[in-house]
Amino acid sequence: MEFLRTLTREFEVGDQAELSIDNRTGMVTVRGEDAKRVRVEVVARLWAESEDEADDQMELVARGVRQESKRVIIRAPALPQSSLFMLFGRGTRIEYQVTAPRSSTGTVLNRSGRVEIENLAGPLSVEARSGRVTLREIRGDTRIVSRSGSVQAESIAGSLAVESRSGSVRVSGCAGSTTVVSRSGSVQVEDVGGSLKIESRSGSVRYEGAVRGDFDINIVSGSVRLSVDPDSSFFLDAESASGAVRSDMPLRRGGGAARAGGPTVRIRTRSGSIHVGPR
Repeated sequence: MEFLRTLTREFEVGDQAELSIDNRTGMVTVRGEDAKRVRVEVVARLWAESEDEADDQMELVARGVRQESKRVIIRAPALPQSSLFMLFGRGTRIEYQVTAPRSSTGTVLNRSGRVEIENLAGPLSVEARSGRVTLREIRGDTRIVSRSGSVQAESIAGSLAVESRSGSVRVSGCAGSTTVVSRSGSVQVEDVGGSLKIESRSGSVRYEGAVRGDFDINIVSGSVRLSVDPDSSFFLDAESASGAVRSDMPLRRGGGAARAGGPTVRIRTRSGSIHVGPR
């Protein structure tokens, strides 16, 4: 039978906390606020034979939420799953909703379920084995590893590194350097403030925005399209082993941006077209 249990814990941490979250199955949300405490709200859907067994399981969940000085640790215990879990995806699920001071840092691991984080200082490290990852308004360096599921990162003030095995990747408004490694899935990037590096085995790549640093784009199979600001000045080095290469950007005299110390946009694809033009 399924039983529903809830829990709320609060920890005084001052202006900054170090979050360490490890969940097994269920959604994780983290939001930064003007606060001096961490608030953890837990919603647990438990599969058990009786009320007493469900209460015992919830006690294990409660023990996994604790504080060590500035560090708030959230660890989901290994709990029994229903026999229906493999057939219908129904089983024990624990959802953590966390609010913390805006200046907090974090490490989040979720084995199965969505991850949503917004308005933290960082640095931030997120790993999701199965489920969508959405990050917004992170002021520090950010690292995302996704095995299966889409990734969306918006308004990252530091550098960003994304590794995606299966699923689309969308990045918008990263002020620092950006690196995306994708095995399978489309990659869409908008308005990066530094260098951009993209490696993809299969899937289209799209970029829109200014060119402020070196671009290095390597694709095994998939088209590449860059829609850049018309006033961007850069040296273009593009080559496709099988596919058309086209640039609609105006040519500049005087040896190009590379000789003047400007950025270089290097694009390589084994199979797929390349198109560079103004947005």
